[in-house]
Amino acid sequence: MSHKKWLEHLENSTPSTVSGDKLSIYSIALEGWRRGLNLKFFTIKRRQKHLIKYSLSDTEKEITFSYSTGPNVTAEAMNITSSKTKTKEYLNNVGVPVPKGKNYMKHANEEIITDVSRSLIFPVVLKPASGKMGKGVIANIKTAEELKTSLLHVREYLGFKGVIVEEYIPGEEYRIYVIDGKIIAAMNRLPANITGDGERSIRKLIIEKNKQRKQIPSVRARPIKIDAEVTRNIEAYEYTIDSIPAIGEKLLLRKNSNISSGGDPVDVTDLLNEQVKDVAVKAAKAVPGLVETGVDLIVDNRDNSGKVIELNTKVGLGGHLFPLEGKARDIPKAIIDYYFPNSKRITTDLYFNYTKVTGLLKNGVLQEVTLPSIPNEEVIVKSIIVKGKVQKVGFRNFIRIKALYCNVNGFVKNDSDGSVFIVVAGTREKIANFEELLRTKYPKRVNIDSIEESVWNGPVEYGFEIIADSKNTKKK
Repeated sequence: MSHKKWLEHLENSTPSTVSGDKLSIYSIALEGWRRGLNLKFFTIKRRQKHLIKYSLSDTEKEITFSYSTGPNVTAEAMNITSSKTKTKEYLNNVGVPVPKGKNYMKHANEEIITDVSRSLIFPVVLKPASGKMGKGVIANIKTAEELKTSLLHVREYLGFKGVIVEEYIPGEEYRIYVIDGKIIAAMNRLPANITGDGERSIRKLIIEKNKQRKQIPSVRARPIKIDAEVTRNIEAYEYTIDSIPAIGEKLLLRKNSNISSGGDPVDVTDLLNEQVKDVAVKAAKAVPGLVETGVDLIVDNRDNSGKVIELNTKVGLGGHLFPLEGKARDIPKAIIDYYFPNSKRITTDLYFNYTKVTGLLKNGVLQEVTLPSIPNEEVIVKSIIVKGKVQKVGFRNFIRIKALYCNVNGFVKNDSDGSVFIVVAGTREKIANFEELLRTKYPKRVNIDSIEESVWNGPVEYGFEIIADSKNTKKK
């Protein structure tokens, strides 16, 4: 799938196996590697788990990242933001507007309901005191009976004993990415939804929406699941899963807007008013050592003011990089600019296979993988069609050996017309050396009638591969 407002240098370089949270790691690592920085992936043991981390380095320093977060985000900042209660205290101290509410750790559910009924006006929002990805967040609770049911679900079924109940703010929820006091991106996360066409049932519309999501890296592994919550919300429209909504009728299938539960990321960076932007920057500065953060806030429909609901240190970048609507924002560039201000991107013609690299670490074959650095030289990419007696004579293997010898990247494959198709990427000198061997040193069983060269428009995976005949690689 192509999207005019996605980042071309990233869209065409993202393997189909990279999606969701992996996009954050891959996109930052790729940006640094393309600048000629040394890239290393390695494993560490923590809490009986093997975690994969990665580092980027130049001749002066090495920066180790955890997920999307660099080392300048302090342990203190992470500790504070991991608690919604502590976060709210720090925000209150500097006058950042937040929703009114109260934290409950040990109170019985009936006591909470009585207390809330006295101190807050329904509707309200219930959320775990700690947690992430929107798990356990229930918004727009309108009655004490709904609150009772929600408390049982969050505390007994999900296991969150500490909860927060706060005022429900009618408005849109946004995730704003801030680094070093600067706003780089803002995203509106719409709850899982479908739009009627007057012909298909809700079930079929969900299936079709999930097919579309599979084509988008940020959401391809995050389908809309038909569960009890979705069923309840459908019933609230007085529909069943097999009802047929009218043309243009939009149904919200969940109350929370998290991408992980089927939400749609929509870029709104250029649409936020200055007051809301100021609130986001002030919120990021409220916590010491929080130089990178995702600020979650709601813009109140009643007065267009922004109220902060959460600060995040491990920020998922996928929705900003591959939004369903709007313009993609290059957060990886901003991160590498911050940690390596003197570095510049050398090429966008090469990428590496994240899944292959990390697979060696996950299965325990290796504990550390360092990718070869990109030399600070122009990279060119060519496609080459070789015609003649070139199939079933060991020609592809010859090409792979010579490509590796000349240190060029790309692939070779047989075409159905009997020719061999090659793509090579490398410096001008290395490609010239490869072409010389191709024309003069080929095996005796090979008989070359012609060699045609043209430009290959698109990035190439690092390394050189023989593609099996059954695979179909499009010529660009």
